[in-house]
Amino acid sequence: WLKLLFRFHPACARRRPPRSSDRTSGLSASPPSSHAKRGRRPQQGAMESAMTSFAHLVNPWQLSVLGWLCCVVLEQITLHTLDATVHWLCTFVKKLPSRQGPKPVYERPIEWLDKLYLNCNSLVENAFVQILTYHLSHSSNVDRGWAALGLLNGPVALWLLLIFNDMLYAPAHRALHHPLLYRWIHKHHHRVAFPKRGQVDARNEHPVEQIMAMSLWYIAAQLVSKLTGIHAVVMVIHFAITTLLALFNHTGADLQLSVCGIDWAVRAHEMHHRKPDKNFGQFVMWFDKLMGTYVPYSSHSD
Repeated sequence: WLKLLFRFHPACARRRPPRSSDRTSGLSASPPSSHAKRGRRPQQGAMESAMTSFAHLVNPWQLSVLGWLCCVVLEQITLHTLDATVHWLCTFVKKLPSRQGPKPVYERPIEWLDKLYLNCNSLVENAFVQILTYHLSHSSNVDRGWAALGLLNGPVALWLLLIFNDMLYAPAHRALHHPLLYRWIHKHHHRVAFPKRGQVDARNEHPVEQIMAMSLWYIAAQLVSKLTGIHAVVMVIHFAITTLLALFNHTGADLQLSVCGIDWAVRAHEMHHRKPDKNFGQFVMWFDKLMGTYVPYSSHSD
C-alpha cells in the first residue's frame, strides 16, 4: 500500500523514469495532453487527485518509501526509550491504592488485535510527527527563532494549549462512549480496567481514535496561534508533555501535579478506566466538572 501511496506523491511522480515504450518511440515522459485529459474518466481523475492530496498529507517531506519507514523505526525507538524511562521513574513512586492490595489487579494479555492496532498506530503517529515538523518549519502561523519567543507566544500559549486540547478532547471522548461508536471504536481501549503497561496500554486503541485525538491536538494549536501566537518551541514542549503524561496515566503510579490551576493526576484517568462514563479529560478535569461527569478517586476496595 505504501508503493501505491507514494506513486501519487508529486515528488515521486517527478522522479519516475520514462517507460520503455516512451524510450523506444523517442517520446519523453511529458504530461498528458488536454485531449488525453478529456479522455479520462471523471472518477479516475478524482481518485488520483485525492491520492495526491493524501500522499502530501502523510508524507509532507517527500521521503522515499524506505526513508518514511526508517522514520517509523526511529519514532518507535524514541517512544520505547521514553517508555522505559517512565517505568524506571515509577519505581521511585508509590503505587495507586488500587494496586496495593494483597491480590494483584487483572492484567489482560496482549492479543493479535492489540498488536494490529499498535502497529497501525505507529504509522499514524509517524505521519503526525512528519506533519507537525513540516508545520513547524513552513507555517506562517508559527514563530521561529529565539528572538521571537515572548510571554504570549511562549508560557501563555503553552498553558492555553493544554486547556484547549482537553476542551476539544473531553466532549469528543464522551461522544466515543455513545453505544454505536463505543462498540466499534472505543471499546477496545477499555478492555483494560487497570492500565499499567505505559505506552502499550496508552496506544492500544482503534486507529480512528488515534487520528481523532491528533487532529484535535492540531486544531487546538491552530486556535492558540490565532489568539496569542505560538512559538515552535511551545508546540514541541507541549507534544513532549502530553506524551509523557499519557504514558504515566497508564502506569498505575500515584502521581499528581498542580501548576497554574491545572490539576493532573493519574488517579483521575484510572477512574475513567474503572468507570467509563466518568472523567473524559486527559489532563484537566475542568470540562468534566462542567459536563457533570467528574468523579473523585476511590480505592478498588471501595
